[in-house]
Amino acid sequence: MHTDPNTPDAPIVIDDVDAKAGTKGGHVRWVLIISLALAAIAMTVIWLTGALSQDPVESQMNVERRVEAQAEQAADDGSSIDGVTSDAAPTAAAQ
Repeated sequence: MHTDPNTPDAPIVIDDVDAKAGTKGGHVRWVLIISLALAAIAMTVIWLTGALSQDPVESQMNVERRVEAQAEQAADDGSSIDGVTSDAAPTAAAQ
């Protein structure tokens, strides 16, 4: 059966290029890959320059401050045990 292309019931036939309205480039993929690589390189350079520019005295001070902060936190809690105050089972009066 042959239909007249001017009738409303005629099938619409579009070739692949017109249907896609674009190309199969892949340029966006390369832009994303390159930008991701550049961002990773930039973050690595920033981290390395910060780490390499720190002298041993500064790094030791950071460790000492961390130890002091942990000691202060333990002193504020009243004990250095994380939430455990006694190994004994609770008594009837405590319940």
